[in-house]
Amino acid sequence: MNRERGFTLLETVFALAIFGILIFILTVMTAEMRGNDKRYPLNYMRHPQVSSVLSRMRRDVLDATQGPMYPVSAGPYTQTKETLIIYVMQPSGFAETVVWDFSVEGTATRKTFNVGAQVSEWTARGLPSKLTLDIFEIPDRPYGVRLLARDKAGQLAIDQIFQPRAH
Repeated sequence: MNRERGFTLLETVFALAIFGILIFILTVMTAEMRGNDKRYPLNYMRHPQVSSVLSRMRRDVLDATQGPMYPVSAGPYTQTKETLIIYVMQPSGFAETVVWDFSVEGTATRKTFNVGAQVSEWTARGLPSKLTLDIFEIPDRPYGVRLLARDKAGQLAIDQIFQPRAH
């Protein structure tokens, strides 16, 4: 017997049908993912970099010294909407100057200075695109710090107020 090698028409139709079903499932799942992205934007408060920045900044503001908590300048830095300068009390009892710099989009840099010399630097990336700082006034309390962040679509992503301890 002489049989030709190859696939029958029925085998080819079944293979194409199975392939078509897989493509249909993939298309539906992709459409659902895109819909969920629009309905549920990225939660920056669950992002590890954002939570570490917020917890470090909260600790710095809580430990702010009672005198001039927010100096106008420190070294090359000045107090702006993108830069926060705080005098912080260390656990050892000595004070140091902490500078939070949000001038680079999506990045937070924390630098500490002791007697004018830089002691340490820490950088976090993956933050919302527009971070702004403001000194927030609450009656009969020390001035707090308000951190606002907007995502790339311009929607509010973070709105936190940190209040110093009463010393």
